[in-house]
Amino acid sequence: MVQRRTVLKAMGGVAAASALSLGGLAPQRAAASTTLTAWGVCGHPPMIDDTSYPAGGIDDQIALAAELGVSYYRVDFLLPTAGSASTDWSWYDAAVSAAHAHGVGLIAILTVPDSVANADNGWLQDQVSMLVTRYAGQIPLYQIQNEMDGVCINSAGVDGSSINDYNPDVYGPVRDRMAALGAGVRASDSQAGRLVNITWKHTGFLQLLNNDGLEYEVNGLDWYWGTDDMLGVLEVINRFPQNEILLTELDIAGGTSSATEQEQADYIGTALQALTASAPDKVHGVCVYELFDQPAWADSQAHYGLVNVNADGTWGARKQAFTRYQQAIAGG
Repeated sequence: MVQRRTVLKAMGGVAAASALSLGGLAPQRAAASTTLTAWGVCGHPPMIDDTSYPAGGIDDQIALAAELGVSYYRVDFLLPTAGSASTDWSWYDAAVSAAHAHGVGLIAILTVPDSVANADNGWLQDQVSMLVTRYAGQIPLYQIQNEMDGVCINSAGVDGSSINDYNPDVYGPVRDRMAALGAGVRASDSQAGRLVNITWKHTGFLQLLNNDGLEYEVNGLDWYWGTDDMLGVLEVINRFPQNEILLTELDIAGGTSSATEQEQADYIGTALQALTASAPDKVHGVCVYELFDQPAWADSQAHYGLVNVNADGTWGARKQAFTRYQQAIAGG
């Protein structure tokens, strides 16, 4: 599918009570009484899907996220490919403005567009700095690309839990690029946090990054499988030095392409109960994947949403999972 200091802090109308405490400031919690304090939902920019997430609808999208009850909206921020004066900032500006207006914080996924995929790392660092400077103090958390573990893993025949499961010739350049992007964030906003996410059991990737001294603050896990395995992976991640863990994506595999709405809702509800009852102490937040179905995508991506979307982009009915997640956030 297509993270010390307090990072997800109260600002610009985001309620302090709903902020994710990062940097070890939150008390250490026993596994039997984990408190999830950061609730989120994922979306996309129009550059990735302008049917379900049109540029002119960003305020409505974040307003619906706020109605759901989340405190964070996780969304891709594609790096600008030109200078500040030549970049169209309209959607980015509107997203930041809408987030503040509706009391929702942004988790911005720094995404390298295909057109500059082979660009020099120094240039990319400068582009990140330009973007982060524009929104300094307004975006609490930047994710350093997405699921780069999957790019580096040797094959589908390994589970990714060992450092030997990754191709060093691929991993090295990926690590260097991630370091450049992270440095761009830190150079332009000393308070913003940096998140690195993995999927499934790919903890060996995090071990490699930590062995090599990559600087970041939050570990993220994308999860679509059984809750017992989820808790086991979180226990491994909990041993890394970063002070916080965020479930960056959570949903039933395939969404409602193969599961019923009831099964999707039950999966999310069961996973949240397992996290609350048994997650390790560094886990403080969850982002469900995702707000809207994406009918423009001819695969299971079209069915992960909490809200149905018609082929023309108009909203359909809310799924049962929307209500289940809303109730969980409200404490029900």
